[in-house]
Amino acid sequence: MDGHYRRIQETENIMRLGLETFSYHLAFRAGTINILTFIERCVSLGLDGVQLNTGHMDAFLHEDSGRVRKVRELAAGNNLFVEVDARGTDPGHLANRLRLCRDLGADTLRTYASCGGDLAEELARAPAHLRSMIPMCQEFGIRIALENHEYETSQEIVEIVQQVDSEWVGTHVDTGNSMMVWEEPVDAVRAMAPLAVSTHFKDHIVIMEDGQPLVLATTLGRGNIDCREVLRILAADSSLERLVIEDCYGYSAPFRRPEAEGAGGRLGEGAFRLVEGPLDPTWALLHPREAAPEEMKKFITWQEASVIRSVDFVKGLMAESAKTGQ
Repeated sequence: MDGHYRRIQETENIMRLGLETFSYHLAFRAGTINILTFIERCVSLGLDGVQLNTGHMDAFLHEDSGRVRKVRELAAGNNLFVEVDARGTDPGHLANRLRLCRDLGADTLRTYASCGGDLAEELARAPAHLRSMIPMCQEFGIRIALENHEYETSQEIVEIVQQVDSEWVGTHVDTGNSMMVWEEPVDAVRAMAPLAVSTHFKDHIVIMEDGQPLVLATTLGRGNIDCREVLRILAADSSLERLVIEDCYGYSAPFRRPEAEGAGGRLGEGAFRLVEGPLDPTWALLHPREAAPEEMKKFITWQEASVIRSVDFVKGLMAESAKTGQ
């Protein structure tokens, strides 16, 4: 965990840097990486922490009851912070995830309100669900971070957190997901930063596919999102001590609302400007899960390269921010 970033961190006191398991989603799907090897990879990248996604972790942990201890010891032995991802606000699920956080040594649980169902109902029940978890959060010393997860605007997330009104529940600032509801990423980050508990730091472009606009993930620094300004806002307007990268290379998503019902973004403008192909597949890859096994091996290699470039890009932004004091 030595090296350039560590030396900068010690002298400038900037945020610690972590990585979300989804950054290796193709490798997890292919079985070429698991939670333990992911943590080891983060160590080799000179990172300070990990965010462990439920979908990448549960089956692995259930196969061997001793793996929870192994994950905790590996992370603690390398002085890594640990955060855990959950899904939705069902109290039973959140209680289970909070206990897992405790067992893994994690101090932050990220979740989201909408799982793609009836959005109005999901948003309406979220405050009471989250409020019911506060005693357990207090007992374990774990905060819940509520994410803008493709379906919700930043204002909807902020309103839920304000209704809960607890130091144990804050926002999880995903710097790209706002695009799926036609909200400029910089505006969403600015709205959510004061209540921020955790992050997904990412980059996106917008392309056309079959006559419809599509949000496509890219290697960080190659997309439409003003990552430099996003980092400046997070540093200035939040109390965050960490930044978690989520390089979603190989992932795409449709817009979840019609443009006219969105948060003000317009196709062709700002972060929603259209990028025309052909795209370089080493930084923007469309529909890789449809690939044959041999081709998937190539995509996994490209994903690894994308993670390395993204980490280096964010380290550079953080070093620049430290030097300028912004």
